[in-house]
Amino acid sequence: MKYKTLSTVLALAVVACQAPETPTTSVDSERDRTASARASAETTPTIADGANDPAIWINAENPNQSLILGSGAEGGLEVYDLNGSRVGAVTERAIGLVDIRYNFPLAGSEVSLIVAYDIAAAELVAYTVEMADLALRDITAAPLATESEIEGLCLYRSPLSGKFYAFVAGDGIFQQWEFFDNNGRASARLVRQVPVGIGAGHCVVHDRDSALYFSHETVGVFRFNAEPESEGNIEIVDIAPPPGRYAGDVKGIAIYEQEEGGYLIVSDADASRLQFYDLNTLEHVGVLSIEEVDETEGIAATSMTLSQGGDGGLLVVTDGDNDGEATNYKVVHWRGISDAFGLEAGVAHNPADKTERSVVTVSATVETEPVASFGDAADDPAIWVHPGNPELSVIIGTQKRLGLNVYDLSGKLLQSRADGRINNVDVRYGFDLDGKYVDVVGASNRSTDSISIYIIDEGSRTLIDVADGIIDTGMIEPYGMCMYKSAASGLFYIFINDTEGLVKQWELKANGKKRIGATLVREFSVGSQTEGCVADDETGDLYVGEEDVGIWKYSAEPNGGDERAFVDGVDANGNLTADVEGLAIYYGKDGGGYLIASNQGAESYALYERADNNRFIGIFHIVADAASGIDGASETDGIDVNSAYFGPEFPGGIFVVQDGRNITPNERQNFKLVPWQRISEAMGLEQANKE
Repeated sequence: MKYKTLSTVLALAVVACQAPETPTTSVDSERDRTASARASAETTPTIADGANDPAIWINAENPNQSLILGSGAEGGLEVYDLNGSRVGAVTERAIGLVDIRYNFPLAGSEVSLIVAYDIAAAELVAYTVEMADLALRDITAAPLATESEIEGLCLYRSPLSGKFYAFVAGDGIFQQWEFFDNNGRASARLVRQVPVGIGAGHCVVHDRDSALYFSHETVGVFRFNAEPESEGNIEIVDIAPPPGRYAGDVKGIAIYEQEEGGYLIVSDADASRLQFYDLNTLEHVGVLSIEEVDETEGIAATSMTLSQGGDGGLLVVTDGDNDGEATNYKVVHWRGISDAFGLEAGVAHNPADKTERSVVTVSATVETEPVASFGDAADDPAIWVHPGNPELSVIIGTQKRLGLNVYDLSGKLLQSRADGRINNVDVRYGFDLDGKYVDVVGASNRSTDSISIYIIDEGSRTLIDVADGIIDTGMIEPYGMCMYKSAASGLFYIFINDTEGLVKQWELKANGKKRIGATLVREFSVGSQTEGCVADDETGDLYVGEEDVGIWKYSAEPNGGDERAFVDGVDANGNLTADVEGLAIYYGKDGGGYLIASNQGAESYALYERADNNRFIGIFHIVADAASGIDGASETDGIDVNSAYFGPEFPGGIFVVQDGRNITPNERQNFKLVPWQRISEAMGLEQANKE
């Protein structure tokens, strides 16, 4: 992945030399307000003249006994009360960075999680606050080696999964570590690395928006998505000159969070001032100077009223000069800042409050072996149910740079066919092949612009090519495909679509020589790029995903024409986010069941009633499972689902998804298997096996 790091560095360098393209990166003199404030308190000078990074620990039981934690380098992790008096210190380690999150599950309780960086050992270590005496206790199961010098540290609690993470920046990379309870001690594992360019340093995460903000010393301020399954695209917040507003070194960064909105605060260190941005819009609010404070590195903020005179919270900044004395931290009451800027008062946000997750999550129990090709290679799965023993069923997955893979239900690769750039795959049962009933698999082949056709050998559980020569689609690179077996006629069909929205329907026919051909019977246009499709064999409906529009429902019969009904969309009134990708049907009893869509643009899956005009039910996500070590699923293209009994591991059926980012460890793409029972329980569905 070195090429990605290099491209990121070059991109950041170019940003520093180009004119900005967004309002947030330009200097607007009419909107820039300047203000100054005085510190209301200061801490005792640090033990070893090494102040760098503060954090504010909020005592939920008694806010006025909250604490300020300060990294003091060789002096360790120092603890101050709100008046600035040192009340404790952990001096065994040389601490350079520190951050806090609350309600971390540990040994059956919920504690404050404090993660610090030992600059001498290049390790992360975890602490908590003992409520009895407000002293720090080391809870690390084993120190975590970062294997590089770290310039930034920030914690994140995911609103999606509730998991706790630490981000550390060093050598142009953000490492993301997941923290978890390991027999009453805090352990962590590395889940991903995000290249950001040499010079990236201080960081802070806005948990509710899953947004990580970081400073790049000579370039500016940036952000990316903190979710481990996100792509990690870097966005500009503001940049250094020319033509940005920063004087030079961009250092500490903090969030002053209110219940609605707040402010992003960044240290413009060379000018000894702080830049303020509206947290909702990221528009620049103004510039603040704090009297008698210089060489500011780390900063921290809270909107909680913690002490008398501290209405609206406080800001803690590092003073690297401190009038010639050893370094210390200055405490500024927010009231003085808001009065100076003319800011409206907001409702305080208490980070120690417990928050209920508003999203539904499940996790996979099995993942397949990674595909052989690098990059965007895996795409679409299909589930074949073994007629004699459901535990011998298989997953057929496309490797669109090579061919088709067949996996057993443990994820082991059974067969790999190098048949070309096969994009999508589907399966149907009971095709009459010259007097023998076989299960047929169809696929769209972009190497030959054709339809590939196979049957499944029940004994070996492998695919056998039975296509009657090259079945030309007449398309330039056929894209998505799905199969249909008509309940009315018993005939078998294949639908193929392309990137222009054209859909063609072929009838499958045996040629009398144990091969299968196809005859074109229908075509229509969806309108724009489409890939995902699925046919409901019982109702005769065909669902097609128009990627930037939504889901349409057509007739799957060859005389169905182009009449259609809109199911759901990506507009303001819809429940989807472009791109809309794979579609699948879970067959339930008596016409019940569900339509499922890969809501790729939101890294999630949308669920609809199969009947009742496809009433929208809700959204769920697939997240990592710490117990099994299987990561979540993201950027999903194809999906499939089946309601059959597949043994005790999958009693209610299987949901299979392509994983576009196979992390932890970082591997080539693969497929994830989720027991349907987990989805039905999480979504509050009825257990509805067809059989």
